[in-house]
Amino acid sequence: MREILKLKRKWLLLCIPIAIISIILCKNFPFIAEYVYGRVIFRILSIIIGLFTRWIPISIAEIVIYCIPLLLITIIFLFIRKIVKNKGRRGYLTAKGLLNIGCFLSVALILFVLLCGTNYYRYSFEEYLEFEVTEYDKEDLYNLCVYLAENVNKARENITNEYDDGTMRLSYESTRAFLNKAEELMSEFSREYDSLEWSTGAAKPVLASRYMSYTKIVGIYIPFTMEANVNVDTVDYNQPSDAMHELAHLRGVMREDEANYISYLACVTSGEPDFVYSGYMMAYIYASNKLYDEDYELFAEVRSSLSEAVDADLKANSLYWDQFETPVGETISNVSNQVNDAYLNVNGQVDGTKSYGMVVDLLIAEYKSRFE
Repeated sequence: MREILKLKRKWLLLCIPIAIISIILCKNFPFIAEYVYGRVIFRILSIIIGLFTRWIPISIAEIVIYCIPLLLITIIFLFIRKIVKNKGRRGYLTAKGLLNIGCFLSVALILFVLLCGTNYYRYSFEEYLEFEVTEYDKEDLYNLCVYLAENVNKARENITNEYDDGTMRLSYESTRAFLNKAEELMSEFSREYDSLEWSTGAAKPVLASRYMSYTKIVGIYIPFTMEANVNVDTVDYNQPSDAMHELAHLRGVMREDEANYISYLACVTSGEPDFVYSGYMMAYIYASNKLYDEDYELFAEVRSSLSEAVDADLKANSLYWDQFETPVGETISNVSNQVNDAYLNVNGQVDGTKSYGMVVDLLIAEYKSRFE
């Protein structure tokens, strides 16, 4: 035991109480979450990490995930071999091994808290908008859907690059060019908001995007490497808004509804046809899904107003996801959804995965402020 106490790295365990205190402070004092953690600690750490990771063209986090099983097997094998060879020191080696695990987890926890966790308790993005979210009725929802459908149709007319079946095709020469454009557009958009400025992290394609679709996940922000990982196997019209959503996370916006709204705003104000269309489509789908639940007849009325080209894109999206509706796919999807729901609940989003759809509240508030 004395030998264990002499190990210098045991002080890394202090990261655990520091992480807990940080979350408690941010949860109870949003000012601290915004101006101490969000705009200082998170910003400095994220910029430093992003400067190193952005120059690697593939997702570092994805490669690490693939290596974890082999790494764990190797560590366990070496640990067991050391235990077998040192019979007289088994107690010490076991205690040392547990300490190493504890130190690793404590460092991982504090990094997660500083690069992600405290951002859940920052000021709502609504604080920086010129409208306030209030209650709305079915008529408000219907009016929003009509407005979005009209803009979806107009935006689709500006899409000139198509596949042979007439569905939208991204107009960029490569996936890397598309993601670079997404970063450029988000940087331009972020200049309008102090809370979003400064980020060096990169948007990166997931190499195993096809397999990622089995989880029904279209993107994931990895705080440890400051990477906005994007599923680039989905139907093309989805990808710009998905990329912007993850880039919003990269800039410290962790609430899902707010990340969706920022994605929408950044897309429709970008002037880039692919992004404008993607932003309106994302907003229309969330709003129309809600209208479907409230009044199917009104939903059907709005749905029938969509152009043939938009209709073709939506059908292509349905066909894409139908591929993964297998027993294995359903199991993977359900597990993924439960894990994501639990993760969001732990981080203060009590609505869990339903919080993605809460972007409709912001969309309606914006619509009412502009047209009423």
